[in-house]
Amino acid sequence: MQITSVVNQKGGVGKTALSVGAAAALAERGRRVLLIDLDPQGHATTELLGLPEVPAEQPSLAKALTKTWRGPVEELVVPHTRSNIGAGGAFDVIPTSPGMFDLVRRLDQFRVPGWQLARVIQFANYDHVLIDCPPALDVLTNNALAATHGILVPVQPDRTSIRALRLMQDQIRYVESMVDRPPITYFGLVPGLYRRPISGYAVAALNELQQFGIPMLAHVPLGVVMNEAAARGMPVTTFAPETIQAVAFRQIAHALDTMTHQPAPLPADESEFVFEDFIADLSNTRAANDNGARRKLYDLLPKRPRPR
Repeated sequence: MQITSVVNQKGGVGKTALSVGAAAALAERGRRVLLIDLDPQGHATTELLGLPEVPAEQPSLAKALTKTWRGPVEELVVPHTRSNIGAGGAFDVIPTSPGMFDLVRRLDQFRVPGWQLARVIQFANYDHVLIDCPPALDVLTNNALAATHGILVPVQPDRTSIRALRLMQDQIRYVESMVDRPPITYFGLVPGLYRRPISGYAVAALNELQQFGIPMLAHVPLGVVMNEAAARGMPVTTFAPETIQAVAFRQIAHALDTMTHQPAPLPADESEFVFEDFIADLSNTRAANDNGARRKLYDLLPKRPRPR
């Protein structure tokens, strides 16, 4: 299973469109694909794919990340039925939910913030997992970076994207150090949101972006077809398969499908102590063994030999 995070703290660079387009193109290739909408705004869920938010009473990604729900990841998944799927493939989505907006505050309370998402998806059965990150360098993005094998970075061909990329590289180095994981692979930059013919200013910005030494993948120019596809809750690869945007997403999917990467490690279970988990385990043991008295309450603790 290859995990790819689509990351850029700069908003409005086509991050969600890239996440959905690449995921749909991989599914079209016959790959089993899971798209995780980690952005609390939920544009991938509601705007581009036409899926409803998760009702508050049902299992959700927000509940799984904070351990208020502990079921299998399959119960969080919704299939997207309006996509072209190749033989043997699948296009599944973990949608957004109302509780996502409060997650940053709650996840910061964990002793080791950053590993919650990795634990939720570690047993998922997919060829590819794509994570649509929020437009911020916060604890949610840190969770995606901790779990990921590599990243896609959508950029605009302008100078603001150059500065944003430098800041993001600093954040990535910080996360690598914080969670003690191997260096994250840059799968590629994806220029987008520009008009054709490309201007001299944009060409100069692209030349400067190339100096970062990160692979430059297919360009995704602006086009009304993207909005038309989103209005129907369909990826552009299904709605308008012959357009330049659909072709670009297939080229990006091919690049992802041929990437090599090192496994992203999970921390040892003992590296994180959560008080609520300890209390729950203690309560469960007491409920299972206590006949009304307290005599089995301390069975979890080591016994000291009695003096003779």
